[in-house]
Amino acid sequence: MDNFLKTEKLYTISELNNTIRKLIRNEFPDYIWVCGEIQDLRKDKKHIYFNLVQKHPEADQIIAQVKSIIFEDSKLFIFKRLKEADSAFELKDDIEVKLLCRVDLYPKWGEYRLIVVDVDPIYTLGKVAQNRQRIIEDLKRRGLLDKNKILPLPILPLNIGLITSLGSAAYYDFINELKTSGYGFNVFIYNSYMQGKFVERDVVSALELFNNFEENLDVIVITRGGGSTADLSWFDNERIAEAIAKSRLPVISGLGHQINTTITDLVAHTSLKTPTKVAQFLIEVVRGFLEEIKYLKEEILNEVSLMIEREKKGLRSLAVGLDSAIVKYFRDHLTQLAEKRRDCLDFSQYFLASRKRELFQRWELIKTYLTNLLKRETQKLDHLREKISLLEPSNILKRGFSITLKNKKVVKDASSLTFGDTIETIFFKGRTFSRVEKIGDSDEEKD
Repeated sequence: MDNFLKTEKLYTISELNNTIRKLIRNEFPDYIWVCGEIQDLRKDKKHIYFNLVQKHPEADQIIAQVKSIIFEDSKLFIFKRLKEADSAFELKDDIEVKLLCRVDLYPKWGEYRLIVVDVDPIYTLGKVAQNRQRIIEDLKRRGLLDKNKILPLPILPLNIGLITSLGSAAYYDFINELKTSGYGFNVFIYNSYMQGKFVERDVVSALELFNNFEENLDVIVITRGGGSTADLSWFDNERIAEAIAKSRLPVISGLGHQINTTITDLVAHTSLKTPTKVAQFLIEVVRGFLEEIKYLKEEILNEVSLMIEREKKGLRSLAVGLDSAIVKYFRDHLTQLAEKRRDCLDFSQYFLASRKRELFQRWELIKTYLTNLLKRETQKLDHLREKISLLEPSNILKRGFSITLKNKKVVKDASSLTFGDTIETIFFKGRTFSRVEKIGDSDEEKD
């Protein structure tokens, strides 16, 4: 120990880190290829940061990781390479990549990292394809791939649970197409991310909500507008596929892509290319039902006419056959003939009246069914309108709530304000402008 104390060399932290940095660069003088899975990816205006991790081959458990960075000068080159790949994709969490890197140590923090300068798209696309096939095979093995497809589609699917991005082109395409039909569709909307890492969370939550909805929904629609293959890849998701397969309601997908088919499309009851196509499909189902009702009505009326005509022909035939007999019978049994004639006329009138009453009763049953159906659907629509009215911003403000704005943007968290900020407060009647003098937590004791 005394010998160590006599050592003359004394390192500062920066000297130690720079020395280690030189050792690393000497050990790895050239760029190297490293493979792993991206986690915790985040971007700023210039650079991209993430952890490159290695997981246990038989469990979803990280056994090694290293911080990685793509600087601005390499970012544009890499983005261009990914865009020009056979199937364009983007860097995101949970995908496996093969990266060309320089091993380096950041002296200020004393941590080593990978400086990424290139990526091999072929490696990632191969892994993506392998993972996609693994999910499909697993769904087949568990009997989930076709489970939603065998559900019967309601004959009148007017109540729809819609999973999409509220205010998006897909949303307006779908809603406007339904409106043009003139039918009484009721649409309950779940505002969901349709690309990015929150897609799985939102879509699975929406499916669970609609399957336990207090309203009696007929179908669930998942739809989004057009996009790249990378945008669409968020729907090659095992949890979303499982949630669709376990849904008690038929799920219709319209993910806005003309070429590729996602796992979501494969598992859904019906898969169509665009939001408009999905809306048209539902309109056609409703139109088909109404046309069937119209057809049955015409069939009943035709059958009534035929029955009446057959009875008339029968009576005419009977009258002709009886002519000669009636003359003889009339001569021989005048009194009895008169009675029989009256009986025959009474029976004919009773028979026709009975048939008419029967047909009228059937027609009244059909009218009653259609009237009750329209009444129920109208009540559901009025109920929904009341709910929507309660959520109108003006009604919320009327109950005493207010909206706080900073620079025309809604303030949701007091921590986003700073001392001296000018804020605008909107009330049900009027607005005020004020300056922030104190910021505290919601539980902080008031003076």
